[in-house]
Amino acid sequence: MPFARKFENGMGFPKVGQVIKGFTIESVSVSHVNIKGGYYEYPTEIIVKGEGGANQVKRAFKEFHDDRRTLFSGYGNPYQCVHGKIDVQSLGGGMFLIASRGACVCIYLVPELKIFMGYLLKNRILANGSDEDEWKKVIVEYMMEYESPCCG
Repeated sequence: MPFARKFENGMGFPKVGQVIKGFTIESVSVSHVNIKGGYYEYPTEIIVKGEGGANQVKRAFKEFHDDRRTLFSGYGNPYQCVHGKIDVQSLGGGMFLIASRGACVCIYLVPELKIFMGYLLKNRILANGSDEDEWKKVIVEYMMEYESPCCG
């Protein structure tokens, strides 16, 4: 599973002091909870300060919370992750709490890619007509590139 720190970094959480659409990030807190095998939740709290109301905060952070990403655990297992629905509460004095409960679920990418490659071969969609050994190499090469922390 991606630990809370990996979820925070991998999902692109804002940093303390960063200003997003007029709201300054005061604090970010992310933890993780093991729900069941391969499924984890990430309770998060972001405190922001700025002029406006809860609806303005929600609009400012909606795009961020709609993001979906694939993250890898320390063992290299891929997880499909989301931020979760946000709840915004006024704390007074121009301060707001943005709470959400993100989630990650383990995905089994290599078996899915093998099934997909088999489909492409069966339906003669692959351009080079390669055999099973060749497309297994393609999957390995793809996974190496997919897992690299490059520029995506």
